[in-house]
Amino acid sequence: MIIINEKPLSQIEKEREEAEAPMLTMGQELALLKLGSMQKDAIIQTLGQELARVKLELIRLKEGE
Repeated sequence: MIIINEKPLSQIEKEREEAEAPMLTMGQELALLKLGSMQKDAIIQTLGQELARVKLELIRLKEGE
C-alpha cells in the first residue's frame, strides 16, 4: 500500500495544533469562569456567616438593655 501525502509531517502537525487551539482556549476560559464563580460563592458564604454573627450580637445587645 502506497500513501501519498503532499504535505510535510511538520505542516500536518502544525495544522492539527492550530485546530485544537480554540478548544484549549475555550476550556481555559471555562475553567477561569468556574474559578470566578467559586470565588464569588465563597465570598457570599463568608458574608452570610458574618451577617449571622452581627445579627446574633445585635440580639445579645438588645437583651442586655
